[in-house]
Amino acid sequence: MMSVKFLEITLSRMKAFTPAAITCFLLALLLTAFWLSAIQTLHSEYSWHDQQRIYQLLLLCTCAFLVTLIPQAALPRLALFLLSGLLLLGLCSSMLAAWPEWALKEWSRYAGLIILALAIGGLAARPIWLNFVLWAMAAIGFIHAFQFLVYYLMAFITGIRMLHADILFSGFSNPRFLGQFQVMLLPVMALLVERCRQHRRVALAGLLGLTLATQWCIAFVLGGRGLWLGLLASHLALLLINRQLWRILALQVAAALLGFLLFLLLFKLIPLWLGLDPVLRDGLRTTLSGRERIWQSAWEMALANPWLGVGPMHYSATYNPIAAHPHQVVLQWLAEWGFAATLIALALGAWGLLHGARCLRQTSANELDSGLWVAIVGALVLAQVDGVFVMPYTETWLALLIGLGLARWSKPATSTRTQRISCAIIAIPVLLVLGKALISEAPILPETADAYMTQHQTGWTPRFWLQGWIPM
Repeated sequence: MMSVKFLEITLSRMKAFTPAAITCFLLALLLTAFWLSAIQTLHSEYSWHDQQRIYQLLLLCTCAFLVTLIPQAALPRLALFLLSGLLLLGLCSSMLAAWPEWALKEWSRYAGLIILALAIGGLAARPIWLNFVLWAMAAIGFIHAFQFLVYYLMAFITGIRMLHADILFSGFSNPRFLGQFQVMLLPVMALLVERCRQHRRVALAGLLGLTLATQWCIAFVLGGRGLWLGLLASHLALLLINRQLWRILALQVAAALLGFLLFLLLFKLIPLWLGLDPVLRDGLRTTLSGRERIWQSAWEMALANPWLGVGPMHYSATYNPIAAHPHQVVLQWLAEWGFAATLIALALGAWGLLHGARCLRQTSANELDSGLWVAIVGALVLAQVDGVFVMPYTETWLALLIGLGLARWSKPATSTRTQRISCAIIAIPVLLVLGKALISEAPILPETADAYMTQHQTGWTPRFWLQGWIPM
């Protein structure tokens, strides 16, 4: 009898390991690996940027491989048509570019991010996936805040007695890239604090609140003008759309004030008491930091190639002494994809934001809707002055949040057969192109980048890899 019962239990557990369950487990595993790529240097010979790019490509390749097994958020017919047209124009631009293999990598990355957003949108209809993504983001924010405080203490414990802002953070090659993540992290953490407060999880709400205040302190230490612009514009827009959601704004203001007090304590009062002169970043510079030159270059490139652009990623095929991307997403797309593709992308973005705004105006809207919408809008505003759509960690998190937004603001519906076939077709080049980059480029990337910079006397200028000029 015992053996029969054991066999029945074993068979019931085996039935739980369905292809769908295995697919979800594999995707969750790859998502976790990608998230952790901003916590720990897993491969010492690679920079933060290149490590995150490698794990992003692994995630996108896996998502493309499993595309037929993962549920998808259903898109309206017009949106699917515009998205297909956008990718078709980008494919034509890639094939006509000077370096098609590099253009196809950029095209495949965007296509992979679209598949990822649709997949998360389909999975997030289940609360377990929605919570998984949101709490993972909060966990990353908690670890970064904890590391920041530890590094601050180490400046005194080790006897170095030097307080330099650039050595107080990790996970990103540049503080600006951390700011790109924070513009999405802060609204998400605020919505989780509010949800915990509503469910009377006082201890967890307090821990999250302290983490949120510490992240604001980090923003005051390392944040730039783009971060402040994104946060201010997105929160003001939320206030104009629905004043009933003022609690989430009040919570954010309270956390910002607490973070500012913490900043004054850690970087003004304590250093003054100890006779130290902390080295801080100037987050309110009045110049454009050379952006006017790269913006002008992108505009001239767009005018010279109005139909299909010079090809995805091909702004970085023409050397300039400042950057391998124009730090402005619209100009980047105009120069590289052409006017038609850019207008389609802007139309899709406007449709998504307006659809989310309409949902925010409804009486059923809550802190989850406001947090997701503010995070997405903040990132899009920041993309007007920074390379949000270049950095692997930022753009992947943005795709994940857009997927959550699709799940939250779309009517529950099964994706059409046309959409699933289209995604399956698009997944093939994504898997082939990005898989080839992982197999042939990633293993020898440090040597290739060093050889290029030695030969051409260039520094680190991020684009696809940290050494972003093409051809490498």
